[in-house]
Amino acid sequence: MIKQIIDFFDDWVTEIHLINVIDSETVQHLADFRGESIEDVENKCKAESENILNKLVNIYSDSHLYITSSIETGIISESIIKASLKEKVDFIAMGTKRERMAKRLLKNHIRYVIELASIPVLLYPV
Repeated sequence: MIKQIIDFFDDWVTEIHLINVIDSETVQHLADFRGESIEDVENKCKAESENILNKLVNIYSDSHLYITSSIETGIISESIIKASLKEKVDFIAMGTKRERMAKRLLKNHIRYVIELASIPVLLYPV
């Protein structure tokens, strides 16, 4: 999805803030399944997310594109709204997967973001 956003802004000087939300409910399920503590699972998820976000920032940042990132833990839709207010963004862009299960899981989060956001929400099929 980030490639689509970058193509959209092509030569404009732009700041993009990437957020990865670690879903607290998923962390709980993973901890139970793996027999690990919630903190250990959350720390592993954060480390993986940080690695991915750092790679994206390094790949796509250039003279006209400034990319920042953050990792949040909590309910996905609420975390996105809070981050958009904190970072004072102009709009929210969210990727949507075509897979049925992913649609079911993300459907409510996307709907809540659209309903709760006071700014435009762009949806990109990925």
